[in-house]
Amino acid sequence: MQPMTKRRRRLYLYGLVAVFVLCLPIVMSYANGYRFKNGVGFVRTGSVIISVSKSDALLSLSGVEVGASGFLRHNFYIDNLAPGAYQVSVTREGDHPWHRTLIVEEELVTDAQAFLVPIAITSVKLVDASKVASSTIATSSEATPRITYEAYQKAFLPTSATSTLPSASHKPASEIVVLRNGDVLVQWTDAGVLPPSRFCRGPSLCGVEIPIEVGKQNSINAEFFGGGIVYTTKEGGIFLGEIDVRPEPVSVQLYPVRGADFRIIDGHLIVKDGNTLYEITEL
Repeated sequence: MQPMTKRRRRLYLYGLVAVFVLCLPIVMSYANGYRFKNGVGFVRTGSVIISVSKSDALLSLSGVEVGASGFLRHNFYIDNLAPGAYQVSVTREGDHPWHRTLIVEEELVTDAQAFLVPIAITSVKLVDASKVASSTIATSSEATPRITYEAYQKAFLPTSATSTLPSASHKPASEIVVLRNGDVLVQWTDAGVLPPSRFCRGPSLCGVEIPIEVGKQNSINAEFFGGGIVYTTKEGGIFLGEIDVRPEPVSVQLYPVRGADFRIIDGHLIVKDGNTLYEITEL
């Protein structure tokens, strides 16, 4: 094999230099977060992260299946997304489907947590065990110790009304539930700290208030529970609403009886319908 001439070596060198010069802008753009998108060109991308607390749930992004949650996978991180609106859906057998429209902005992460609520909501009648023989208690009822049953009854005695209902057990403490003229809202009270993403219609467009039930019915009671807000309306009974300002928040009717009310007692959701007490389970 004959050695290359100086002229050919020089041509190869110039060619490699030319390729390097041509590719350098692309490499630098990629390193700085730019990606090429068909029909758009080079854009600086963003990402989303979706948390799914339950296993066996299927996640899709804009109609494309991403994967299923499991024992070791409850967070889904999807990057290299061009700025814009994306439709996220999470479906799981036995639960209401969860949908969310997420806005992706360049160089920012948009996050959300799937709010999965069972389709079948169970209400168990509570009875005072000291007054009813155990052999006569139906399978749909639960015998409750007398002291506990009396405590549940006392919790429904009239108290002074308040328009702001803080929950000592709810985190973060900067979130409070507000009843205002029959509407239910969640407010962020810490002006020195940015609110969570559920207060933001887009990563850089955040507010301090989330409407839960506004204008449709007259709410009389509301409290944090099960990752959302349980509230009572004069017209429709008891509901569970998702805390998120973005489109399509979940709202589920838990107990469809007018005049019913509830209390959260030691982590239990207790409903009073007339003189009868029930516990809502499976949440």
